[in-house]
Amino acid sequence: MLNSINISIADFLLKLDSENFIEPEEGYSPFLVEDDNRRADATIHCYTGIPPFAFQADDLVFEAKNDEQKFYSIYRSGTGLGFIIYDQQNKDEIQQYALLDKTYSHWKVYSDPLSESSIWPLKYPLGPIVMHYLTLKSEAVMIHASCIFDGSKGRIFSGFSGNGKSTMSKIWADAGNLVINDDRLIIRKSDAGYVAYNTPMYYKDIPKKAMLSGIYLISHSPANRMKKLSGALAVSKVLAFCIQNNFEQKLIQHHLNFLSDLCAHVPVYELGFVPDANVIKFVLENENGGTK
Repeated sequence: MLNSINISIADFLLKLDSENFIEPEEGYSPFLVEDDNRRADATIHCYTGIPPFAFQADDLVFEAKNDEQKFYSIYRSGTGLGFIIYDQQNKDEIQQYALLDKTYSHWKVYSDPLSESSIWPLKYPLGPIVMHYLTLKSEAVMIHASCIFDGSKGRIFSGFSGNGKSTMSKIWADAGNLVINDDRLIIRKSDAGYVAYNTPMYYKDIPKKAMLSGIYLISHSPANRMKKLSGALAVSKVLAFCIQNNFEQKLIQHHLNFLSDLCAHVPVYELGFVPDANVIKFVLENENGGTK
């Protein structure tokens, strides 16, 4: 355990420091890096104990919640943002407070300690929130999807819950392909094209990436079928599966700009599939106008 650590996620560098020892969750341990001379994309100052912050109700700009529980709330806080993070095991119990400056570069995170001497500031759901705000500083988005690499091409499969992301990952993995991740990815623009990266999960997995060659919006179907999308329709369909906190026009515009360029360079398809190995051959024969 250390008082400061460096984490590299999707080639973003996070630097964390604390008055206590920082004890990473298992899923983050493969993403730890030694001292890095790069300038940090985000610094996270970690504090023990949750102070009595008093965010005003009028300053609330976004809430992530479902019918059962709240995940987090976002408030205006000076020139930056304030976050209330809720414990996902205990309804309505506050897990953390966090403050983010207006550049989306500097965090202050207040958490109760794990023990008398250790702390983990990126406990879910704050970890993915930090990753999301990293993408807003760059040509990148975070998306709920699985990604498969066949040795030369990376393909993303995304869809609503229950539409078969994990099933598709297993089919391609059973055929000898590499699963980059089957839940949460970061897509970044590079000089060579677009790259899909895995992100830390609750389980241990090494950092992986793949050059992106296609995006497939999947659903179960009585027969394999595929349709190529383009323009605003492709952008809107992919946007539906991107992680976003749309409380400002500039945040919406960031995603629209990125996805407009992405969908102009990477083909997007709607794919209805039968959940068996035949879908692999079907995709290879029908993508890019029938070229493998």
